[in-house]
Amino acid sequence: MRRNPYIPTAGSIYFYFILYGMALIIVSQNKSSLMEMWGATDGQIAFAISGVGIGKIIGPAFAGFVSDKFGRKAMLLTSLLMSVVYFAGMVNSPNYKVGFVLSVWFGLANAILDVGAYPALMEAFPKKAGSANLLVKAAIAIGQLLLPILVAGGLFWKTSFYGAATAIGLCFILVCFLKFPDHKALAAEAKAKALAVTAVIGEKAGAKIWVEGAALVFFGFTSVGTFWLAQNSLPGMGEHIAGMGEAGAKTLVSLYATGSLIGVFTNAGLVARWVKPVRLLVVNPIITTIAYVLLLTSDSPSVYRVSSFLVGFFAAGGLFQLTVVVLAEFFPARKGLVTSLIGLASGVAAFLLPFLTGVILGDAEGAALVGPYRGVVWLGIGVAVISALLGVLVNIRHRIVFGHDVAEITSPELTAAN
Repeated sequence: MRRNPYIPTAGSIYFYFILYGMALIIVSQNKSSLMEMWGATDGQIAFAISGVGIGKIIGPAFAGFVSDKFGRKAMLLTSLLMSVVYFAGMVNSPNYKVGFVLSVWFGLANAILDVGAYPALMEAFPKKAGSANLLVKAAIAIGQLLLPILVAGGLFWKTSFYGAATAIGLCFILVCFLKFPDHKALAAEAKAKALAVTAVIGEKAGAKIWVEGAALVFFGFTSVGTFWLAQNSLPGMGEHIAGMGEAGAKTLVSLYATGSLIGVFTNAGLVARWVKPVRLLVVNPIITTIAYVLLLTSDSPSVYRVSSFLVGFFAAGGLFQLTVVVLAEFFPARKGLVTSLIGLASGVAAFLLPFLTGVILGDAEGAALVGPYRGVVWLGIGVAVISALLGVLVNIRHRIVFGHDVAEITSPELTAAN
């Protein structure tokens, strides 16, 4: 059996995502040291972190087009260099305002990473695109599990920044020598196959950017929204609705993270062997909705623990990555562009859901927070229900576009997630 020549390339991408997972929490993990260095408050640290989301919103405006034009390798190398600047800059920044600018810079680097890494993995493993992209989520989770362990073990805070910068620099050198798929040749081939399918089954069966395209981009928003809401609000829900102590409520996030990591590998196994990625766009949001309903209707700590795990497993177990795969399956010749659009949607979700949570909670304190936190749970239910409805629409369109008997023209690359 011929060995896939792009395995080292994929390995470098996953390694980068492990470091990216660390980057997402490195400021919060070293908050006290940065507060001392910057002379900043908790709120100003939060402001500095929020810049990442702004960069993720700005980046998709151009990154997808650039990726489709200049290739995935160029995007990955650019993102690596930008990340080195972020890590080295943060540890030497004079105040939180400069930290905010660097966070915007890192958000841009993340947007550029997405439009290089996701399409590259789909093109390197066309028959297992779903599993390949799901492992991205696993890599991120590993990074988020490793850094707190290192910090708790006494790692000097500046070492974590310089160490990450050095590791990313080495990754840059490695990527320079690695081979990437010819994205233009693959796009032309996929487009030709798609035109052949359309010629057989009729023009109306072609993918429609304003139907399933728009639905999937919005699904990118709702899928990210459900787990962003959970990872930021579960401790408050547990403390104020279920009556858990502060320490016990914080363990809900650990259960959520455990569910996420297990969900990634479970979903990767499912889509590699038995289940089409598009089917999980219905099943996962439905179970996520049930988990949120349990949070609303129960005040039992045990129920909250189970529900936290379920939300992690079904909402944060790689559903966003599967959405990218399905979107690229519908529009195989524009992987960079569609990844960019769905990245924009995720960036908006990363801002809007925490913002709406803040609006719902308002200035309430103590016992007065019970009602507002129930309102936050209702918000989660609403977003999850919308996800399920969008998933149903996408599945209907998927059957129309790909459900015809044109096996003599199509190929595994076209029908198994380009």
